[in-house]
Amino acid sequence: MITMGTAVVTLVLAGTLSIVACADAADLNQSGMAAYQRGDFEAAERQFRGAIAASPREPLFHYHRAAALTQLGRWAEAVQEYETVLRLGPDPALAEAARTGLASVRPLTRPTAPVRRPEREETTIPLSRSHGGWIADVVLNDERRARFLVDTGASISVLSLELARTLRIEADPGTPMIKLQTLSGSITAPLATIPSLSVGGVEAAAVKAVIYDVGTGLDGILGNTFLDRYQVTVDSARARLILRPR
Repeated sequence: MITMGTAVVTLVLAGTLSIVACADAADLNQSGMAAYQRGDFEAAERQFRGAIAASPREPLFHYHRAAALTQLGRWAEAVQEYETVLRLGPDPALAEAARTGLASVRPLTRPTAPVRRPEREETTIPLSRSHGGWIADVVLNDERRARFLVDTGASISVLSLELARTLRIEADPGTPMIKLQTLSGSITAPLATIPSLSVGGVEAAAVKAVIYDVGTGLDGILGNTFLDRYQVTVDSARARLILRPR
């Protein structure tokens, strides 16, 4: 009788501990989301990691930690977390979000991903004239060639809606809409991160851009989130873009 009674008590306690663990995990996840929203990604990552420790088979917690790791530039760990989300069999919406995140981060784990710049000499890139400006051929994520308008006066690069969909690039999680002033007036657009952008063999990683329709015949605008990494000259006489290492 004593043994059976002890077993019953043990089962009750085990169930109580499980409920408490789930509650703790949910609280940690909420705290992590709050930290993420205010831009404290290190605190967010710690909270999400605690939620995972309390409830390791909840795919949402792994997804949230992957997003925080992405913001911290810890690409390899982010890849592992996105892969874990998919292994845990999430609902279709979360699985699609995890695949999108994985596609965005995985190129950054390549050894050459952070930055590839000319070491000594300048790099000269041919330009073509169109849409009232200069157009450069760019390569995104080592897979898609595109036509970008070179705009040294643009504070941020722009990625067309169609190209963003093709490359599965979505707005950065938790970031507010960006307000921009254009020739057509004021607009708001979501901020995103292009994992890899290359012009004439000069490659930069994690290039910030807004997703916005740039018009027919263009895939985007090459703004200062890329150009500011280099000393830039537009040689109009020879139709050339010249990039020099800083």
